[in-house]
Amino acid sequence: MAARRSTLTDQLIGRQVILLAALLFVVGVAQYLILRTVLFQSTARSLHDEISVLAPLIHHTISSRGLLGFSHIANILVNRLRGPGVEVVITNALGHVMASSSTLHAMVPPLYATPYFIWNGRVVVDAVLGNPYYPSGYVWLMTSVAPIHGILRRDAELYVFLASISLILAGWLGSFSVRHVMGPLEKIRDSTRKIAAGEFGHVTEFHDAPQEIQELTQAINVMSLAIRDLFEQEKALSERMRQFVADASHELRTPLTAINGFLDLMYKSELTPEEQQKALAAIRAQSQRMARLVSQLLTLSRADTAPDALVHPVPLALDRWLSELEATWRALVAPRPLTLDITSVSVLADPDRMTEVFFNLLDNIARYTPPDTTVSIVTRHDPPWGLVIIEDSGPGIAPEDLPHIFDRFYRGDRARSSSSGGSGLGLSIVKALIEAQDGQIAVETLPPPYTGTRFHIRLREAPRPEPKPPYTRPD
Repeated sequence: MAARRSTLTDQLIGRQVILLAALLFVVGVAQYLILRTVLFQSTARSLHDEISVLAPLIHHTISSRGLLGFSHIANILVNRLRGPGVEVVITNALGHVMASSSTLHAMVPPLYATPYFIWNGRVVVDAVLGNPYYPSGYVWLMTSVAPIHGILRRDAELYVFLASISLILAGWLGSFSVRHVMGPLEKIRDSTRKIAAGEFGHVTEFHDAPQEIQELTQAINVMSLAIRDLFEQEKALSERMRQFVADASHELRTPLTAINGFLDLMYKSELTPEEQQKALAAIRAQSQRMARLVSQLLTLSRADTAPDALVHPVPLALDRWLSELEATWRALVAPRPLTLDITSVSVLADPDRMTEVFFNLLDNIARYTPPDTTVSIVTRHDPPWGLVIIEDSGPGIAPEDLPHIFDRFYRGDRARSSSSGGSGLGLSIVKALIEAQDGQIAVETLPPPYTGTRFHIRLREAPRPEPKPPYTRPD
């Protein structure tokens, strides 16, 4: 049977109790040491007070009566100082015991230059009799340490009892406090379980939780919503991919069927020379159509995996480049009139890829707009960008299609796209090529009373070369 793992609540309560126990232990030890010192010092002070009262009398007796008087006064002092729990030892200057009430008759305490010391289980104080430099004798007062230890023991027992009660109360009250704080975390745990079970988009709201809990909740909510959006995007992308595969299969199957049919007829020699020429032309056209589709798929694949290798930007003067290809663009959109409004702008772009971009955009206009549509190309400065605007006066793009116009595999008007031979990849390729050149592209439908579509292409302006200093002939 697996052992039960401790919960975070148990750990927090346990650490709280352990921390309090450590604190109480430190306080208890400090209290014990302080009380012990105070009791010893108080006992030593009372013994010193006894000696200080009788010291002048002893000194006077020794001075007036000599050693015989000292022996007599020593016995009197012992009887005077002896009390409950107090022992007295008096010696002469040579260390011979003159009088004693101690049960340790064979032992004389040592002399220490300290307020008191502990000797044989007793608190001992000492004093010099007579002249400090030529003493006549010494006196020791002693009392047992047992009463002090008894007081310390009772105090320690009382402290341990009160500390134990405090720890029990702290654990009991702390459990309520910790469980109250852990309440929001349990809700967050339940929320994450729902998300893990597939309930993407589930959110949890707290209004009175601590700031850290609210921040954690907000992060989980953002993650949940992001996962939901990703799954919805993935689902939509999968649906578009499925539709595209179906369309691509249909478009590839149609030319392959035609090619196989013509080749079969040619193989059986059932065509006249004139019919064979037409069959070869049809085979060539269908092969070019398939090659174009495969090329588009390869371009998008490279844009996904290695966009830096797809383009090679160089400083490109748009005015000169557009002028050189003006005839090509006019032929592409003919019979539609083409207007160029060109400003001298130099951008960082790949000329070959930009040709592909313009070809796709203008080919779109040629496919999906009436012959009387006007087309214009405009270049402008928009620091730090160079701006290219391609606009037509056709019917425009439907509002429901506009947000998806650059999506891969998206075909708004399916009937029209199929009849025109479009694969739904042209504008996706345009966006991929522009972004691979660190540019931006956007599209809008012109508002009434105008009609048509306007594409905005922004490319980074090429840095201008620094002017060379004027040449000066050396002297």
